[in-house]
Amino acid sequence: MNLSDPTHATGKPVASSAAKLQIGIVLASFAAAVTLMATAKPAAPARGTAPTTPGAVAKPFNMLAFVDERIGTQEDKKDVRCWSSFNKLQMFITQCEISEEAKSVRIDEHMRLIQSIWQEAQQRLPGSGDIPASAVEAVLDRRFPHVSRNDTAQFGLKSGSGVLQRLSGDDLKDYGDTIEPWRLLQTWAARRVDARGVLVITPTFEEKSLHVLYRFFRAYDLVVLQQAREAAHKKKLTLIDEKSMAEAFLSEGPRGQ
Repeated sequence: MNLSDPTHATGKPVASSAAKLQIGIVLASFAAAVTLMATAKPAAPARGTAPTTPGAVAKPFNMLAFVDERIGTQEDKKDVRCWSSFNKLQMFITQCEISEEAKSVRIDEHMRLIQSIWQEAQQRLPGSGDIPASAVEAVLDRRFPHVSRNDTAQFGLKSGSGVLQRLSGDDLKDYGDTIEPWRLLQTWAARRVDARGVLVITPTFEEKSLHVLYRFFRAYDLVVLQQAREAAHKKKLTLIDEKSMAEAFLSEGPRGQ
């Protein structure tokens, strides 16, 4: 028997040392890859995106919760917190008292206005989903021609007879320090919830739409108050009554269109 013959033990060829070494390297690499895959962490989501769980469904935007959060945030910063303080601010802006009946008219008219904006804006939806800012802006531009900047705002008469009211930067800033525009939106939404506190209307305004409405009402409510004051002065009244307040809303053009 030739002991140098690589087939002497089994009659089959025996792998060389180099071949054995190469096989060992391949097996070791494979084992390391398996271990790495088993211990590796999932990749972090891209910046600005929410982490997702396989099979999870994104929660729909909660309009009422968002408005509540905005109110809470601003209350902690610079809000005219007390209702009596806001009444004093209204008196400062109008330079006269406002009757309790007129205050109620103001709230009711704003609720009707928001409802009519919602009704028209939802008709502009291309499909399903929340009401986008573009739909709200289209409604406001048609019904309330106005120019709004950081320091001033100007509303035009529906009849085209000129400028209805020009608002100063100081008035806008003083009013912007309150959360009244958010309160108006909160009141409208709160009147449309069920016994569990869940909104029963669809679609709702999306987040950007709410910011558009906030900026609009920040200026529009001031216009209403100043128009109500002028209506009261024409009637030689010492305070703004409910009829003067109602006339102020009518001066901005037809409602519900």
